[in-house]
Amino acid sequence: MSTQANIVTVLTGCTKGLGLAMATQLTAQAGSLITLSRSIVPALAAAASKGQTRLTQIAVDLGDGQALKAAAQQMRQAIGQALTQKPTAIRIIHNAGSVHPVAPADQQTDWDAINMAFNVNITAPIFLNAHFLQATEGAPDRRIMLISSGAGRNGTHGWDVYCATKAAMDRYAQVVDVEKHTNTRVSSMAPGVIDTPMQETIRSTPLEKFPNRQRFEDMHAQGVLAQAPETARRLLTILQHDDYGQTVIDDVRNHTF
Repeated sequence: MSTQANIVTVLTGCTKGLGLAMATQLTAQAGSLITLSRSIVPALAAAASKGQTRLTQIAVDLGDGQALKAAAQQMRQAIGQALTQKPTAIRIIHNAGSVHPVAPADQQTDWDAINMAFNVNITAPIFLNAHFLQATEGAPDRRIMLISSGAGRNGTHGWDVYCATKAAMDRYAQVVDVEKHTNTRVSSMAPGVIDTPMQETIRSTPLEKFPNRQRFEDMHAQGVLAQAPETARRLLTILQHDDYGQTVIDDVRNHTF
């Protein structure tokens, strides 16, 4: 397994849930953490101040193209500053995502909502990855993790937009892998079903729009949902494995610790 010392990590979507859990754990490591989220998270700044992590928080709506362009430049500047510390490795984790809009195919008429989902779930990762790869050219160890979903591999009633964006993420990861960018490994990783605010949203969706709601209600009631901190730990451990990226379309549940 690679050393944990002085690693630069870029992370999107860390205001709550899995992203917040990953960001919190990363603040305990020596190195740099650059986050891109809708808002600044004071708790992360407090956590980073207690350790050796250099934290840069960039507030941005990933669905807003103009805001994202500006944020990408901020990200590049932060990466450039972090690289002066001669890190052992550099990572980017695309965690931000939206399950909206949820509706059967014949009701998907909200153009703006559909566009927003694609912008957040796949357009932003593609755009940010290009800037990441350019800004880190020559770095000895680059790793990209896209937080995908089983929804991208199996169709689910009412999730046509969400499934489509996650399927696109899987195909995109395969293309990045095929292109063989120097010192770069990539994986599109399904994290399993986690007890997060997104799950609360799923359980509150009207049945007529999401008939599979009962399955998620049952999983919650039975206490079988994975917890965000443990899933975060598993994902970050997998990201550091020496064999990371050998399986491009992956699932956290395929790994044992």
